[in-house]
Amino acid sequence: MTKMDLLFHPIRMRIIQKLLLGKPMTIAQLAETLGDIPQATLYRHMKILLDGDHVEVVDTNKVSGTAERIFSIKKESLLIPENEVEATSQEDNVRHFSVFHTNLLQQATSYLMETSPQQYKQDGFAYWQTPLHLTDEEFQELVRSINESMEKAFQHQKTSERTTRMFSGMFIPQK
Repeated sequence: MTKMDLLFHPIRMRIIQKLLLGKPMTIAQLAETLGDIPQATLYRHMKILLDGDHVEVVDTNKVSGTAERIFSIKKESLLIPENEVEATSQEDNVRHFSVFHTNLLQQATSYLMETSPQQYKQDGFAYWQTPLHLTDEEFQELVRSINESMEKAFQHQKTSERTTRMFSGMFIPQK
């Protein structure tokens, strides 16, 4: 199984997204927040993520004489090497993109169904698509600038003053 296959699975992607919010969680907590995934399925996919070294056990709780593990994401392990992307078939890339898009649609739908449109601006909810006319050099500078800004923002820890916002982006060249 490639790293892309491991990470771009519908259930594993949802687990990763929840853990990326910064709070370590147990399987029971994940089951409660994800809502529609049975605990047995979560255990199976968590084992795959553990074996792939993408999550780690950061603590355990004693619950009814059993050790309940608390999981955290290993952010540094989520980067997919460029050579793996290049070696992935077009069909598999379409499949991975579909999982990404479905996850994004699910997150947006949950937000939209729970939130009044009058709240969108204050919350920072937005979506758009716009063409950018750039030379290759200008495009590389834009990507570098975005990556630099995202790295800086990614370092912030969750606090009561910070609102968590999910950022998703993509560039689709137009021919």
